[in-house]
Amino acid sequence: MDLPVKFPSETEVILEDVATFRALSPEERLQCFQGMVNVGEQMLRNSPKAEWLKEYSEEQERLAQRNIREFLARHGY
Repeated sequence: MDLPVKFPSETEVILEDVATFRALSPEERLQCFQGMVNVGEQMLRNSPKAEWLKEYSEEQERLAQRNIREFLARHGY
């Protein structure tokens, strides 16, 4: 079916977002990152699963640290 409207592909949207981000100054890029962190923190505070998310995150951090220690031990560091 030929529609009179052309929707951009996912790739086109991503490339446009990348170009927009690259055009930002370093300060604007930091503000963008800080905004994403702030939104994530707000989502965690408002989530009914906030406690589970905190525990899960801590467990993932412990697993990552254990895996790094095991890797270093295997390779003689």
